[in-house]
Amino acid sequence: MPIIHPATIQNSSICFQCHKFPSERGVIPTCCFAYLYLLVYLAIGIKLPEFSRINHFLQRVEPFAVLYIMLASQNSLTHDLAPPPFSPVPFSMDSMSFPPGDPIPLPSRFARIKKTLISGKEAAVAASWNQLLFELREEIEVISSKGAATIPIIDFEETNNPESVAKFSEELKRRGAAVVRNVVPQGEAMAWKKETEVYLSTNPNMRCSPTRDPHLFGVYWTPAQIKGRAHPNVLATQKLAMKLWNSRDPSALLSTNFPVAYADRLRMQAGTGNGDTMYYHNAHVDGGSVERWEPDGYGRGGTYDKIWEGKWDEYDPWESSTRLGVTSDLYNGAGTCSMFRMFQGWLTLSNIPTNEDALLLCPMLKLSTAYFLLRPFFEPRVPLEACPSTAAYLDESNWILSPVQTSVIQGALPSYTQELNDVLHPHLQLSHSMVPIPDLRPGDYLLWHPDLIYAIDNHPSKPKCREPSLADTATVMYLPACPLTQTNALYLARQRKAFLLGHPSPDFGGGRGERSHMGRPGVQDVNDAGGEDGLMAMGLLPWSEKLAKGEVEKEVCKMANGILFPDRYGL
Repeated sequence: MPIIHPATIQNSSICFQCHKFPSERGVIPTCCFAYLYLLVYLAIGIKLPEFSRINHFLQRVEPFAVLYIMLASQNSLTHDLAPPPFSPVPFSMDSMSFPPGDPIPLPSRFARIKKTLISGKEAAVAASWNQLLFELREEIEVISSKGAATIPIIDFEETNNPESVAKFSEELKRRGAAVVRNVVPQGEAMAWKKETEVYLSTNPNMRCSPTRDPHLFGVYWTPAQIKGRAHPNVLATQKLAMKLWNSRDPSALLSTNFPVAYADRLRMQAGTGNGDTMYYHNAHVDGGSVERWEPDGYGRGGTYDKIWEGKWDEYDPWESSTRLGVTSDLYNGAGTCSMFRMFQGWLTLSNIPTNEDALLLCPMLKLSTAYFLLRPFFEPRVPLEACPSTAAYLDESNWILSPVQTSVIQGALPSYTQELNDVLHPHLQLSHSMVPIPDLRPGDYLLWHPDLIYAIDNHPSKPKCREPSLADTATVMYLPACPLTQTNALYLARQRKAFLLGHPSPDFGGGRGERSHMGRPGVQDVNDAGGEDGLMAMGLLPWSEKLAKGEVEKEVCKMANGILFPDRYGL
């Protein structure tokens, strides 16, 4: 019988089936999905893969838990919700790579969830699927012919021109991504890059983030990051972009006029003229995976109800009120974001030519979202290997609504991001629909919708943390655009404490962080960079109700002030 090393049992989340944390020193419940997979591996004698994380409830379990699992496997413990065995797949801290084969079954409750979502609407859903496949085919032809030119671009100086903004906004809403040039003057952005190099060189004990991307650096409070989050032009750009969102609920407690800073990491990647083999991070979507189908996830806000009703063409990806109550992380996934991000973003500190070490986007937001959400409900009549051509396999006539819904959700597993590939999501034709971002220059700001499919270049040949080559390093800071909401204010209170103490940003784990780093900025540096607006974005200054537009926004400010400044405003 193969031996499980205790080190493989760590960093896990709540039970996939019962959604409860077992006792840290008690009996391990056999209903837990992760244990069932371990039992399968033990029972059939397959060597365990390198699990870097399984589920959080195993994080502090004593070593005798390993013996329990081994004994349980010998006693042939089973469970009525256990999925069939599957082939080992490599795990990583932030996402997992699905092998090009059959998808991984989930617990049977997911079959019930799927059935409930479309119950009584099967005919409408099937008809909408056929229309979706037709429109996908048409749109992919357009995207593949235009390439990087598909992504709309506007110069920051043009954002005061209503006509230019209207045209830009229309394209951004359609594509789900855009570039705003010269948000930070190039000279200033290049100076920030040099400051970053000095900061990292002066404090060499910084570490890479615990992900499979060796270019992510777990620093959150460098001078450049502090200045970027507080910069007046950055905040103005975030306001402009977030205004594209709308709310069906006029009383929803949300304000896009008060951007909130989210402390994320730096990405530094040396030039690739050294013969390294390149590969792309698997195409994926952040913001959870199975949660998009679950009633306790995005179902709480009814975010995708129109899609489940067979009316994907009426679905509005820019409606904000349905996202306020959602839970996008039911399983304590690594690298998940606790804030509501209206946009993910890169602020570039160096030149990033298109097609080189950068980002790939799938700029058909509405169509791609509807597709990967509906894909689990459909199956081909004839499999690809039996079809005369790929076109015949993809044709609408070859696809039907599954007579019996299974527990499979292609590309989704609890606690991981939603992944996509050509095998599981063939109609997306990712090799044609994923386009490189346009050339980026220092000070440019790239923004994309949180539901947009994207992929990042990476170096598999040098997976370990290494000192960046400062001469030709492509440097970007992750800089999302987040509105002021209750959830975001609660997180901001934790983030503010981390900033003041020099600890890592709350979403990114513990450790010493930067508390002993020389040159780490403080509150005065935030004020120098962004004044009162910058201080408010970091939760260091109360939001002025006098600046609020309307009664609802005043309530938002009052609520946020009560959370971050209870001694002065009190709840």
